[in-house]
Amino acid sequence: MSQSHRRPSSPRAPLQAPTLPVSAVQSALDAVVDILAVVDAQGAILTVNRAWRAFMHENGGSEATCGVGSNYLRVCEQGQPPCADEGPTVAAGLRAVLVGEAESFEAEYPCHAPTRERWFRVRVTPFMDGGARFATVLHEDITERKHAEIRESDLDSEVAQVVRARTQELRTERDELDAFVGAVSHDLRAPVRHIRSFMHLLRGRADGRLTDDDRRLLDVIDGAAGRLDGMISELLGLARVSQTTLHFQDVNLAQVVLRAWANISPETQGRQIEWVARDLPVVRGDPDLLRLVFENLLGNAIKYTSGREQAKIEVGSRPGDGEWIVFVQDDGVGFDPQYTHRLFGAFQRLHSDRDFEGIGMGLANVKRIVERHGGRVWADGHPGDGATFYVAFPKPPPAG
Repeated sequence: MSQSHRRPSSPRAPLQAPTLPVSAVQSALDAVVDILAVVDAQGAILTVNRAWRAFMHENGGSEATCGVGSNYLRVCEQGQPPCADEGPTVAAGLRAVLVGEAESFEAEYPCHAPTRERWFRVRVTPFMDGGARFATVLHEDITERKHAEIRESDLDSEVAQVVRARTQELRTERDELDAFVGAVSHDLRAPVRHIRSFMHLLRGRADGRLTDDDRRLLDVIDGAAGRLDGMISELLGLARVSQTTLHFQDVNLAQVVLRAWANISPETQGRQIEWVARDLPVVRGDPDLLRLVFENLLGNAIKYTSGREQAKIEVGSRPGDGEWIVFVQDDGVGFDPQYTHRLFGAFQRLHSDRDFEGIGMGLANVKRIVERHGGRVWADGHPGDGATFYVAFPKPPPAG
């Protein structure tokens, strides 16, 4: 039998990673769009790319100041071209990176030419090679982004200016309207009261000659005149609420609610009402106007629970997002939720005069006062299932 013999294979030489020629490395650097240089631990420039050289010449620099072999750190510290704008800042950041005090450095700076505006972002990133420390210095052109930010800022400023102007116009119009309402209401009170006074005189003089139908007609006239006088009084009250100067201070709403309840307590005579007062916050506001808010809300709760033998009225609060939400809840007749938007309007009523007396201005006053305190109002309710009125006040800023 024949045997085959293999020749021993010679050992293979270890594979070596290919190395790029210096020209290829330079070509790779030149392909980078951003302005790039590599410096050693002392800040001396070892190599730069084409964009660096173009930027250097365009901004008054030279090979002696910013070319290979020059010390970029020293040029920045001295604020020489093309580092006149950002020099000292970049020098401090570059030095911190080169000595190992910072992992990297980044800053934005303007570099405007006579014919155009430009902004750049400089990034300094360290790296190690053979135990020696080096860093890349890269300048990125961010002019387009800056121009976009400036345009956006200008637009925001323009919008803010328009909003301020329109807000001032609305305030002026509101003040003029409030003054007009006050003046007209004041002028209307005299003739209305004359009507009622002369009608009462006429009734007294002609009482013996009046028929039952005559007396009924006079009662209708007297009731209508009285209602008109009440509406005028409410308009004057709304005008005063709108024009009164607010005296802001820290207000304990628990005390305000107790005072309001005491003021309207005569309306509860002969009633069985369970009164529940829970914890209430301290807010910034005018105590007299806030008392008027709760007199209106509690008065409504008393009025619209009048049909219950045993009524319940509850006042409480809960924290909201940057605000305190205070509620007044009752178990009265409630209201149809589809008409909620009418609740806080002037002379808006959801119940007939035969069922509940009123002008329909109380909640309008509540809304105006709360809004002047920077707050908001709303309500929930259902027919026969009671109602809950909410007022939200901004939380006071933290002390200090």
